[in-house]
Amino acid sequence: MKFIDDNVSIDSADVVKPPKTKKEQLVSNVPTPEDIAEQEKIFMPPDHLARRAIAFGSPGRTALDPDELKMLVNDAFRGEKYFIVVGKDEKNTRGLSARVRQWRRMRRAGINVEKGVSLDYYLDPQEQCYIVLHESANNLDILKSALALVIFRRKLVALDATMRQQKTSGDDPPPPFRTRDCQEILRETRIEASKVFPHLLRELTKKGWRPPLRSLLGRVSARADWKIQPVREKKHQPVS
Repeated sequence: MKFIDDNVSIDSADVVKPPKTKKEQLVSNVPTPEDIAEQEKIFMPPDHLARRAIAFGSPGRTALDPDELKMLVNDAFRGEKYFIVVGKDEKNTRGLSARVRQWRRMRRAGINVEKGVSLDYYLDPQEQCYIVLHESANNLDILKSALALVIFRRKLVALDATMRQQKTSGDDPPPPFRTRDCQEILRETRIEASKVFPHLLRELTKKGWRPPLRSLLGRVSARADWKIQPVREKKHQPVS
């Protein structure tokens, strides 16, 4: 397509587009249903749902304490029908355990555990967080929670890298993260997810998905019940 003026002809391909915002970059690589259909399995569990049991769970998986739960529902994720829990899997010691998965990955990669060092030291920080859904959460709530988990995992990886850089050779390995250690980035995650979510819905709709009507992540049976607190309204200071 060309835009023609009296003396100037400009090809639309030569027009410099403005750089994408961070929100647009986060949702810019959404595949179409046709893209997924070319790769997805039919008779075996689909790849994009293979980690669903890891991404969703109950508060008891990490032995969430009452103060952490109160902070999540009354502060960090106030008003939401989901929250993100951080901590080592205390419920599953085999099978779905993050330790078992990490051990298998290290074995395939030929990495040996250092003598006297717990396997917890090698855990991927992304394995140490998951979503808890409210019993009334709908498809949009589930999709929004998944977006929040992606955002939070990036922040947790960065925090983990910072802590490991600060560690000296004589220090003990840093303990696995807990919810109480991540209060600030949990709050940031909820705010960012709320801002990016409308952009994600528009991009999904543009690519041919129907997010409000169909669950893109399949059925999630793990649910919990808590009283959803109303969002606090910001008080506007009177102009003097």
